[in-house]
This record gives sequence, C-alpha cells and structure tokens, in this order.
Amino acid sequence: MKYKTETILTAIGILLFGILFAGSILLYGNLEGSPDTLELVQSFMEDENINEFSEQQLINYIGYLFIYLSIISFVWIILGAVAIFLLKKENKGKAAGILLIVTAVLGTLSTIGLGIFSGIIYLAAGIMAITRKRVIS
Repeated sequence: MKYKTETILTAIGILLFGILFAGSILLYGNLEGSPDTLELVQSFMEDENINEFSEQQLINYIGYLFIYLSIISFVWIILGAVAIFLLKKENKGKAAGILLIVTAVLGTLSTIGLGIFSGIIYLAAGIMAITRKRVIS
C-alpha cells in the first residue's frame, strides 16, 4: 500500500513547523540586548498602561515564549518524522494516521495557534491515511 500523498503532506507540515522552529530561535537570538526591543517594549507598556512588570521582565517572558515555541515545534517535527516512518511500513498506515491527527490537534493548540497551517496539513494527511482503502496485490 502506497502512502505517497500522505508522506508529501506530512513533509510539508514538517517544513512549516520547521519554519516556526527557526523563526522562534531567530527571534529569541535577536531579543536580548537589542535597543529596538527595549524601545518597543517601553512603548507597549506605556500604551497599555502596564505597571506590574518591568521592561526587562516582559522581555524575559517573551524570550521564554520563544524558547517554548522552539521546543514544542521541534517535538511536532519529530512526531511528523515518526509518522513518515510509519507510513513507509506496510501495515502501519492507520497508526500513522492516528499519530498525525493527534499531532495536528495538539500541535495547533500548543503553539497558541501559530501552527494552524501545519496542523491542518497534518490533519488532512492523517485522515487520508486512516480512510485509505486497502489494496491487496
């Protein structure tokens, strides 16, 4: 049984989660010590009238968010690769489909909606893998 379409869709989902991963790392690297970041945070705090936190605390929280996004994106990349591995096995299409559907839902929710496109693609690949008719050859 061939799962070529599902494999391609999963690879596209991995690529999109990879973009989120790389973007999170790049933004985290540019966050610390940047005078532009400090200026942006100060203007945000003034506009929103935030007095509970200092600028540096807010920058640290944003940095933690980027670290979280990079770690969780990497996890969803690995699970996508596992799904591709399962799709390559002859009798593991349904298991790969279930893994893709679970990864799609959790990936979208855990990335605070930033992984929605990857989640949609994983979901489509998972549904296709589960509903594919077995062809006996």
